[in-house]
Amino acid sequence: VVTSGLGPLMHSYASQTHQKTFSSADCTYEDVIKPIMTQCLQAYDSTVDSLEQRIKSFESIGFPGGPFADSAPDFHMYGLSKMLADVYMVTLARRYPNLLLVSVDPGLVYTDLILKMPRYEGKEIGETTAQTPHQGVEPTMRLLFDTYTQQEKQERSGKLFAMNKDKTDLIFSTIDKMPQKEEQ
Repeated sequence: VVTSGLGPLMHSYASQTHQKTFSSADCTYEDVIKPIMTQCLQAYDSTVDSLEQRIKSFESIGFPGGPFADSAPDFHMYGLSKMLADVYMVTLARRYPNLLLVSVDPGLVYTDLILKMPRYEGKEIGETTAQTPHQGVEPTMRLLFDTYTQQEKQERSGKLFAMNKDKTDLIFSTIDKMPQKEEQ
């Protein structure tokens, strides 16, 4: 799953009940993830005319957006989608323990999506901290083409991967934390 650092961030904003549910071995797509996605879509669709109402609606279902709720509502939805994709990946990793199933955060990549952010609007890549798409795909390519022992697959499956701070190695953590923040 290609994900984003917003997944763990949104996980940290989610209610304690949701956080506990997402980490439970009983968390499945049909019983947990799909109903939550439906609830989020209903919260979104029922409040298209009012950002204030949308913020309250998401807060009422346990998904406040932190600073994104007001300042970047599109990123609130984007972060929720990445968080739920990460949760689904973990459920699949539990179901298929002999496969290596992971999420990958490519980092900030210079695309049309970041140009919607006020701090990057109208800027060229050299004026930002973003990577090129070629650089952003490196962690995914490493995971696809590196070889792992069965034990290494089991240790890594169900985890969130990203490049370390100096962009030389892949590192990983659970989906509720950003791997770079776990690096010592």
